Amino acid sequence: MKNLYLDTRVLDERAGEKFDLSEELLMEDAAAGIANFIRKKFKKGERVLGICGGGNNGADVLCTLRMLEGEYECEFILASKNLKPLAAKQLERAKFAGVRESKDAENSLNSAKCVIDGLFGSGLNRALDQNLSALISKINASPAYIIACDLPSGLNSDGKVLGACVKADATITMGARKLGLYSDVAKDYVGKIRVATLGISAQNYECESDYHLLEKCDLVLPNRKNQCVNKGDFGHAFIISGEHIGASKLCAKAAFAFGTGLVNVISNESLNLPTHIMQASKISEKMNAGAVGMGLGKKGVEELKVQILKDKKLVLDADVFYSPKVLDLLNENCVLTPHPKEFCSLLNLCNIADIDVKTLQENRFAYAKSWSEKFKAVLVLKGANTIIAKDGEIYIMPYGKNTLAKGGSGDVLSGLVLALLAQGYEPLDAAISATLAHALSLRNFGKNSYALEPTDIIKGVKCLRKK
Repeated sequence: MKNLYLDTRVLDERAGEKFDLSEELLMEDAAAGIANFIRKKFKKGERVLGICGGGNNGADVLCTLRMLEGEYECEFILASKNLKPLAAKQLERAKFAGVRESKDAENSLNSAKCVIDGLFGSGLNRALDQNLSALISKINASPAYIIACDLPSGLNSDGKVLGACVKADATITMGARKLGLYSDVAKDYVGKIRVATLGISAQNYECESDYHLLEKCDLVLPNRKNQCVNKGDFGHAFIISGEHIGASKLCAKAAFAFGTGLVNVISNESLNLPTHIMQASKISEKMNAGAVGMGLGKKGVEELKVQILKDKKLVLDADVFYSPKVLDLLNENCVLTPHPKEFCSLLNLCNIADIDVKTLQENRFAYAKSWSEKFKAVLVLKGANTIIAKDGEIYIMPYGKNTLAKGGSGDVLSGLVLALLAQGYEPLDAAISATLAHALSLRNFGKNSYALEPTDIIKGVKCLRKK
């Protein structure tokens, strides 16, 4: 996994003090990162247009254009007359190198092969005015490949869109990855994210962080190594069934497919389960991990006896987040998998906040971190970029796709977490590997994005290979 940072300015300052690297020298390295990306992607002689604000992001882009001029046909549009000293210096240097100022912004945007967005950086803290919003609309309408310098303009350091935002094909961020690039809303604007190093290695540039980005290599599959084993060595999971039995069936199928030795659905009703899934009327001592909430319904929650669950490893989901009973189950052996509306209810029950989904979605990192600092359980807050939180540490799983936004997808996720808990994974490790497996199961899904069925996820999980 890689570190993420709310603000990398402190890292720039550390680099300056420790290695005597000036702001101007760091800027040269940042620009070189963008220039090299363009050299690899575009043929020599093609048109490159920089959209420059008056701050350091604009200066980065002017510096980049100076490096490319001669190899490429470079132009700039200056969106501000109030230039910071470095921006003014880079503007002068770019002009000396032959970079031209565009006389017709619309024509330049339509004829450029590549547009570099340097209007604003992470310091943006106000909604954009009408003129800037109109300019961003023109940038987004351009047929060119759009590269955002550091962050797409209009996206702030918390990952919120302030009125309008550049929709980039790629974002080249400076020095280290910013947390704001991985908010749910940012996913529609950042494109592919790359890091431009600033003349020193990541090990020397970065410091410790409470925020982490999960990678594919963090997936630890429950592959079996020993041969002298039996089904009991791989856990005995249970799912409490309720009003919507399809949810418990999906959860059970996923748990079985992901390595659990035995899976029971708990119900007094006739469920017509698959032959490999067992049914029981009550939880036994041998059952070591359970899933509670999915499809349970209001009546099922009311009838839930929490006392018999307290010594089990648990996945909590769905309906259970609307009942105060959930508070009796929040311990270090639990993984919670709410969607945003369910998490809002949980925040209210925990006396942390009384908010709506919109407010939560604008502040997902903050609320997830706050909740995890007060409770020992592991939180998996589902979303475009799923958040895993434990003891104030935030882990972001960035591989989710809109394909997964279908009923039953969350029940499969709960089943995957349950499988790993039953097989002895620690709750945090189970949450990390299950969310990665859930998303990466779609690697070979060749159908249309609207066509996913929950069983397709289970099929994909069966064929996962660590890469």
